[in-house]
Amino acid sequence: MRFWPLIAAAPLMLGNGDPVVRTDHGAVRGQAIEQGAAFRGIPFAAPPVGPLRWREARPVRPWRGIRDARSFGAACIQPARGEALAQSEDCLTLNVVTPDRHAKGLPVLVSVHGGAFAFGSGRYIADHDLSPIVRRGVVLVSPNYRVGRMGFFAHSALRAENGRATGNFWLSDQIAALRWVRDNIARFGGDPAKVTVLGCSAGGSSVNALMAAPAARGLFARASVHSGGGFFNASRPMALAEAQGLAFAQRAGAKTLAQLRALSPAQVLAADPGPPDYGAMEDGRLVPMGVSRVFAAGRQAHVPLIVGSTSNEASVFGLMGFDAGVLRDRFGIDVAVLRPMYERNGPLADAELLRRIQTDFIFTSASQGMAGLAARAAPTWSYHFAFVPQAERATSPGAPHCADMPYLFGLKASLDPEEARLSQAMQDYWYNFIATGNPGPSWPAVRPGHPAPMVFNTTSRVEPDFQRERLDYWWSRWLRESDSTTAP
Repeated sequence: MRFWPLIAAAPLMLGNGDPVVRTDHGAVRGQAIEQGAAFRGIPFAAPPVGPLRWREARPVRPWRGIRDARSFGAACIQPARGEALAQSEDCLTLNVVTPDRHAKGLPVLVSVHGGAFAFGSGRYIADHDLSPIVRRGVVLVSPNYRVGRMGFFAHSALRAENGRATGNFWLSDQIAALRWVRDNIARFGGDPAKVTVLGCSAGGSSVNALMAAPAARGLFARASVHSGGGFFNASRPMALAEAQGLAFAQRAGAKTLAQLRALSPAQVLAADPGPPDYGAMEDGRLVPMGVSRVFAAGRQAHVPLIVGSTSNEASVFGLMGFDAGVLRDRFGIDVAVLRPMYERNGPLADAELLRRIQTDFIFTSASQGMAGLAARAAPTWSYHFAFVPQAERATSPGAPHCADMPYLFGLKASLDPEEARLSQAMQDYWYNFIATGNPGPSWPAVRPGHPAPMVFNTTSRVEPDFQRERLDYWWSRWLRESDSTTAP
């Protein structure tokens, strides 16, 4: 049996048939998979339990001996749905999958899970081990982070305890995971200078926030935002966040910070009935101001970026509870007023009109708008995913929320020839981007003020002046509401 020295140039050694890697905090034993390996449930921050509940991520304590990293860590506290996963407040772990136990200097993909900031875990992608994008020569990292009220909680008592506004515990977790990657990923065969951070839905919103967060600067070299919004309803002022936190405490029947920290996880979940309503808080530090305003000011990370969304993002609004009434009462959007613009090519049923407005309001306008803002500072590419499988075209009005992800990661169980071509093309583009920071010459970079996304469909092509009238309407609204003078 051959043993490898514990240095970055030859990062992995073999012990008792499975690979062992010594991280900054202790050794971990993973699982050999073909020529690669998977390491699961590696702690990257201290368990946020007891007095560390509702505190930003703290360093993990080193351990002695070899820690078994062949099983996933617990998911963070969240409402149960679908498959029952083990949950715990002690959940700040990550997973690493490498395609080659003996490789070094491979590009790294950090995949941030979605789930409306209320559900999910890092195992969503690491469950598949050597996915096609990994097999091409990419080290995959997928962290957990605190979701729901455990990760999003602002309160005057926390402000008093810390001497400043706080509440973005979820984001502190993600930054701690990226710091772990910077310090340790070379030992798993990755290059800490070639880290791409990618996410869809809440994961995409997370990447937007990481781009905006000064504390995350230098921890990644490129970013890919999928259905992450960014313009409307992307972050909230701290005064509103603290008012929402106070309302939560009242529902939970807790008057002091000690009482809040003494609540059981079940009590915390029970005090937040209804659809999830969590998001970045403008705390002046981790999130210095509204995320889109950071981009408009050119104060985001100046790294290569891909950003896009799908053609039927309205598929997610059932979970969020958005309908025409919510659009009117919460956002001041009158669907009837917008009807003429959306009916330029013919009349639309009420449901179809609502679907298109919902899709454009939160997602299409933001994906193309954030691309335009980011392109002023760094190379940026935008996309619009509109592909619907042939068997679904008679019943589906478009590609649902995050429908691009299975094709990008090659996770669909079976593909017809049309799907296989699309999946191959997307994997080519994103592998090139992860490896070099450029998806390739056939996908031109964004020019500010000229939306021209790559539209992925049965035939994929760049579309100049994409949805120009509708985008101009939503961008004008964003300019008014954000007090920005920088147009996308």
